[in-house]
Amino acid sequence: MKLLDYESQLSELEQSSNPFSVIVVAHLQAQATDEDMEDRLKWKLKIVKGLYERGYDREDILELFRFIDWVMTLPAALENQFDDELSAFEEEREMPYVTSVERRAALRTKQSSIIDALEVRFGPVPDEITDQVAQLHDAEQLQALFKDAILVESVDAFQKLLDENVSAR
Repeated sequence: MKLLDYESQLSELEQSSNPFSVIVVAHLQAQATDEDMEDRLKWKLKIVKGLYERGYDREDILELFRFIDWVMTLPAALENQFDDELSAFEEEREMPYVTSVERRAALRTKQSSIIDALEVRFGPVPDEITDQVAQLHDAEQLQALFKDAILVESVDAFQKLLDENVSAR
């Protein structure tokens, strides 16, 4: 039997708590949305949110999410939109799909990217800036500082922006 044979049972599969049904739905919708990435985004969100609503435990959500993410790839802009919408959904339900280790790794990557951008533009970065950036743990704040690091006219100007950001917290 082919997965396409389940196409006529899509609504039943969407309601099922069987993990195999999630895999089939993700596969079918990946194929169905091959030419329409906006529709794929909607389906990917629907399927992933459904993992929470079906009551799967965290490990099952993570494993199924990895499969869905692999099968239902999105262009970068839509992937960012997916991440934003899923993060908002998770915050509402206080149920993160990303482990704390993964989140910390992502924050370290953002912190490192800021320093890398400054080094590429201006050479060695003062330890004070490196230490201050390492103390920041807000992803949005780090993203804004990364953009500043790309656009700022000097390391001193970045230090001023950094000081303003730290004092604003």
